Amino acid sequence: MSYFAKPEWSTPATTPFSGTIILQETELSYPKEKAYYPGENIFPELQLDFISHHGELILRRKDKISTKQQSKSYWDVIVGTGKVWQEKEDGAWSRGSFPLTLTDRWVGQARNCVATFVYKKDAVSNVCLQCSQETADIDDKQLGNLSGLLPAEFKAKQFIDSVELIRQHAQAASRKLPVRPLSEIDSRQKVAGYFNKMIATNAPTSMGAVWMNDTLYVHPPKTRHGLYPYPDEMRHGLYSVTKSMAGALALMYFEERYQGKVFNALLTDYVPALKNHAGWQGVTFSHTLNMVTGTVGGEGPEQLFLPLIAAETAEQAIQNIASLGDAPESPGQKFNYASTNLFVLSYALQQYVEEKESRKLNYWDLVQENVLEPIGAANFSLLHTIEANEAQAIPILAFGALPTIDEAAKIALLFANGGSHEGKQLLNKKRVAEAFAKTEWTGYSTNHDFRGANYQHSFWSKEIDTGKCKTRVTYMLGFGENYVVFLPSNAIIFRFLDEHDLDIDELINEVENLKSSCLEK
Repeated sequence: MSYFAKPEWSTPATTPFSGTIILQETELSYPKEKAYYPGENIFPELQLDFISHHGELILRRKDKISTKQQSKSYWDVIVGTGKVWQEKEDGAWSRGSFPLTLTDRWVGQARNCVATFVYKKDAVSNVCLQCSQETADIDDKQLGNLSGLLPAEFKAKQFIDSVELIRQHAQAASRKLPVRPLSEIDSRQKVAGYFNKMIATNAPTSMGAVWMNDTLYVHPPKTRHGLYPYPDEMRHGLYSVTKSMAGALALMYFEERYQGKVFNALLTDYVPALKNHAGWQGVTFSHTLNMVTGTVGGEGPEQLFLPLIAAETAEQAIQNIASLGDAPESPGQKFNYASTNLFVLSYALQQYVEEKESRKLNYWDLVQENVLEPIGAANFSLLHTIEANEAQAIPILAFGALPTIDEAAKIALLFANGGSHEGKQLLNKKRVAEAFAKTEWTGYSTNHDFRGANYQHSFWSKEIDTGKCKTRVTYMLGFGENYVVFLPSNAIIFRFLDEHDLDIDELINEVENLKSSCLEK
């Protein structure tokens, strides 16, 4: 990876960069234990508009690039800000590199890649790509390295919006949270040792960080080929963390926007396919978020893959869910973890918002405009359904969040601050307090689920013994196991992983020891 990074001994690029790199559809090197999914070893055809400014290589668009219309590749793409420079041996050429995330369209895995090339005013070399880290499904043998030499063309161009693009880029950079090395507070490397713990590969943790003292302390992200050169730009596939980071975020925002009327609304009033389904009678929006719908569901192939992941479109998925049978429990009686519940919530939210606003719009656009943009996380990426008209796609909500560490931390801080940002209440204060067990309601028992003892509004919680006292911690949790943990000391832990390590008590103890305090329950 060091060959893809700007070295300390480099000099500034002699030529500014402005134009379009056109990458051709290319077969990648991807050693794998099982057969490829269609297009999984294909890099998609892609056009990327870049400009350089003060040594940075800035892409004109920050959102996820859908490639399904022009390529047979399995992958969509998110590109981050890179660097340009010159090395002594490059002669008349300058050099550039940029971070790039490959993500699938079905479950939201993230392949952390870096691309590099050399260029002159009117030409670029082929682009060398290397992907040495990911958050993916280890059970499906998805871990592994991808690499390739991508044929590239270049069209030099001056963009009329360059000044505005640079201004927006600088503004976004100024709003990023303060970041320092974890080693500044973890001198004995106790927390770092946990993030470095070997599990199935030599680089299991794609990101480890701690929010403390109004600063984000980040452990250097390791890949199987060295340190990742663009840690701030890494995207992380967080799977069911999405239920909290996007599902709870959306529902609590609309609970605030519509003055406390959404949580207890009936789903059957907004999902026609479920209107006459016996199992969904009496189910509220809140029941879906809390996994107590009293309906058939689960995480196995028959309850998740076939009804939801394989469906692609929203209408196909909701019809598939409507075909699932009834369960004996009534709504609110029994915890039963099922990702399909969150998709039903997403579908219902879309209909609810259209009715309330009396216009056709995507509910997630309102969340982005009124929550994510104000907190500085406007480019937070989320998996949507696959529709012929992409404007009609809605979030899955159950999985598919692809945040940077800055975006993940800002969303976590919004919850930690009771849903308030800069004096404005963005999320419903009562519902946020309930999620963190700060009211008389403590959520639903999970019946000794191995992931946690209680579940409240998509947040898990359990009691741990720190050695000094017993205390309750609340956390987001996703397949892999990805964690965002809220501690009594007000520290927040971020551990993004894909290799199944549910034992976080030691990590919590070490972080609490950094604060030298443990608040009583």
